Amino acid sequence: MVFSNTKKWVMRIECMNLSKKNEIIYYAMPVRGMLYDALSYVDQVSQIKKLRRENKELEGSAEFLSGLKKTDHLYPVITIIFYYGEEKWDGKIDLHGLLGIDRKEYSLLKTYVPNYRINLIEPKRLENLKCFQTDLQIIFGMLKYRKSKTELQNYMNSNKEYFSNIDEDSYNAAKVLLGSESSLKAEKQESGGIDMCKALDDLYQDGVNEGREQGIEQGIRALMQDYLDEGYDREKILEKLQKIFSLSREKAELYYMKFHQPQE
Repeated sequence: MVFSNTKKWVMRIECMNLSKKNEIIYYAMPVRGMLYDALSYVDQVSQIKKLRRENKELEGSAEFLSGLKKTDHLYPVITIIFYYGEEKWDGKIDLHGLLGIDRKEYSLLKTYVPNYRINLIEPKRLENLKCFQTDLQIIFGMLKYRKSKTELQNYMNSNKEYFSNIDEDSYNAAKVLLGSESSLKAEKQESGGIDMCKALDDLYQDGVNEGREQGIEQGIRALMQDYLDEGYDREKILEKLQKIFSLSREKAELYYMKFHQPQE
C-alpha cells in the first residue's frame, strides 16, 4: 500500500503475515525493501520523463538522454515493514547484516558497499506508542489486540470518539494493517468520516456466519458418511438431509454431490 501527500514524500507499507502462507519471517527482507524503493524511484523517473517530453522541456544532450532536467528532484520513499508473526523477528534488518560484512575479513567493504536498513515495526511488541502521531498511535494500539475480538472491541470502545468517525486515509490504512482489505465495509457518516466500530462488527458477524456455514457442512459430511456406511441409498440420504438440516431438495442434492465419493 502506498501513500503520498502534498509534503512531497511517498510512504509504502508492506504488511507481513496477514495470511497463513506468509506466517514465517522473510530473511531476504532488506533486499525486498531495496527493490521496492528502487522501483518507486524508477516509476517517478518514468513519470517525469513522460511529462518533460510531452511538454518539450528538455534541453541539451544530457537532459535528452536522462529524460530529466538538471533541476528535477524525486520524492523520498519510505518503506515500512509491518511484521505480525507470533515469533520475534530474528532476521537481518539491514543489507550489511545480510551480506555478513560485519565479519572482520570484510571490514574494508563497509566503506564501499552502501547499506540499506529496513523500517521494521512489530505491532505486537510496541510499548511506547506515544512516539507516534495521534492517528498512528491509536491504530498501532488497535493492532496489538487484533487477535482477540473482545480485547479489540474494548480498545475501540475506549477510543470510540476516534473510531466512530475515522478519516478515509486512516481507515484504508487500518484495513490493510488488519488484513481486511476486501471484507471490511465502509459506512460513511454525514461528517464524511467512517464508522469503523460498525464496520468491525459487520466483519465479525460475517465471520460468525461463515463459521456457522462451515459447521453445517461438517455435520452434513459426517452424517452422509454414517448413512453410506450403513448402506443407505441416495434417495434415503437426501430425505434425511432435507429433514435434519431443513434443506430444499436442490440444496440437499448439491451437498450429496459435493461430499459423496463413489467407490472405485
